[in-house]
Amino acid sequence: MNKKTVIMETSVGLFAVAVFALLFLFTVVLSREAFFRSTSSMRFAFADVMGLRVGDNVVSRGVTVGKVDAIDFTNGAVIVTALLNMPIQLRDDYRAEVVSSSLLGGRNLQISEGTPDAPLLAAEATAPDAAPLVGAKSAELIDSATHTVEDIRNALNDGILEDLKAGIAALREVAENLASGQGTLGHLVSRDDTLYNDLSAAIADLRSISSTLASGQGTLGHLLSADDTLYNDLSAAVADLRSISDRLEAGEGTLGRLLSKDDTMYNDLSLALANFRTVSDGLANGQGTLGKLLADDTLYDEVNALVGEGRAAIDDLRETSPITTFSSVFFGVF
Repeated sequence: MNKKTVIMETSVGLFAVAVFALLFLFTVVLSREAFFRSTSSMRFAFADVMGLRVGDNVVSRGVTVGKVDAIDFTNGAVIVTALLNMPIQLRDDYRAEVVSSSLLGGRNLQISEGTPDAPLLAAEATAPDAAPLVGAKSAELIDSATHTVEDIRNALNDGILEDLKAGIAALREVAENLASGQGTLGHLVSRDDTLYNDLSAAIADLRSISSTLASGQGTLGHLLSADDTLYNDLSAAVADLRSISDRLEAGEGTLGRLLSKDDTMYNDLSLALANFRTVSDGLANGQGTLGKLLADDTLYDEVNALVGEGRAAIDDLRETSPITTFSSVFFGVF
């Protein structure tokens, strides 16, 4: 067994121990059992415990002082053993009875210690091995049940019955509306099959669409199909884009150099633009030959006049050309 296995098994064992310890702690806290406190017990004899159960609370002066530990039958009496985690002192006029813990049910063993003026019971009378103490018949529990029935009857007479009748009438109206096909739910319940047919047609269309997609028809079908052509093309395009972005980031090519951190081309371009601006400013100001040509109209007028004179000379030469030709032919004979 290697070291890793030992460490793993030890960790699992410690985790299990921690879980059991937490479960034990939660059980103690939730059950409120007095495991680590001193306890004492008292026994009471009843003719009827009215549904009292083991684990029910033992209450004195409104405080829970213990729990019912055991219930036994002895000589026609019901012996209730109360396990107390808080000391109580009983007097001669004590009273132990079973009372209702709430209107929803449940019982408590209620112990009244007696009036302060009454003498205390002897310690032998409350010892665990002593004869059971006499418990009172719980007439209050019966009276409480009687009062509860009376309260319910009076509440019904005061208006709950009327509310119940109104609720039944409202339910009857809803049932009649459903039966007549009113409302959305009424249409669903009614015999009209229009909605059913529409729903069936919609389901059929959805089935047709799903079949089309499953067979790879249409653009979305091609995307969902098992054919990887489009996926491969898209992967190749993404790879090309990645290669281009890598080359641009590395400063390859003209665009890469423009985007790179090397400012040589930027500086050259800035210098060229500055020179071009200087030349354009000189031309605009009429500096240099080309500037004068662009700014001064004198040369334009002279050239225009020269062109006019040349055109006039050509016209004169054209007019005298026949006479010159005739003279040349005539004198050439001699």
